[in-house]
Amino acid sequence: MRWFAVVALSFSLVGWGSWGDLVREAELLRPYRHEVAHLERMVELYERALCEDRNNPDLLLRLAELWYELEVLRPESEEEEGWRKAADYGFRAAGLSGLDEAVKLSGQDFQAFLKGVSDGRPLLWAAHGWGMLLGKMNPFAAFFALPKIRALYERVMELNPTYMGGSAFQAYGALLANLSDYGILFGVKLVDARPYFEKAIQVDPTYLDHYVAYAKEYAVRIKDRNLFELLLRHVVEAPVGEWTFWNRIAKARAQELLAQGPGLFR
Repeated sequence: MRWFAVVALSFSLVGWGSWGDLVREAELLRPYRHEVAHLERMVELYERALCEDRNNPDLLLRLAELWYELEVLRPESEEEEGWRKAADYGFRAAGLSGLDEAVKLSGQDFQAFLKGVSDGRPLLWAAHGWGMLLGKMNPFAAFFALPKIRALYERVMELNPTYMGGSAFQAYGALLANLSDYGILFGVKLVDARPYFEKAIQVDPTYLDHYVAYAKEYAVRIKDRNLFELLLRHVVEAPVGEWTFWNRIAKARAQELLAQGPGLFR
């Protein structure tokens, strides 16, 4: 199974460093991180490991992912810290000092930074975390953040198109779908989003969150109830498979959306 490979990789990455035991203990919890207590323990262990090697890109990458996932599991009233942590650690793993530096960079300097990055993985979590903070920003700040977030996903699609099941394609499609709500302001039409959802499914059809995002962000907007139900029923009926964390969440979201269907397609 995939998680055995992840643990093996972790062992090879950390070797026998002073923080190696912390990472090994954390990775043994990976298959169970859909439970908040286990995920919180993983974050705690990785944070302790980072204290011993503050600029280790592998530790920063893992923390970017884990903080994002922890925020997904938390009650909505608590949301925000994890999104910022994911963005901060993602940018630090990619070579910046954190989200604040990314915000301050000019568009030209940000593009130069992206061109110098050869690993798209930390950029995905930076984009995910920053994107989730958009709704908490003032409109002016959000407007100037959007081009950078789009550029992050574009760079991930270029560098690591299969990372996290092709999640960059799904996220980019969702971003375009949301931007289409603003008419010509961003030069995006709803139809522009569909190929990215289709590509995400093509990259990894077992990653069930692709279907949920396709249904929620595209099918609802275009008022295609048949597509909506087809996508979500596939998620409900599909096995959890190897993406144990995200597919469990996708199944729960699919059930919720199906229950909301009558109200969404009035």
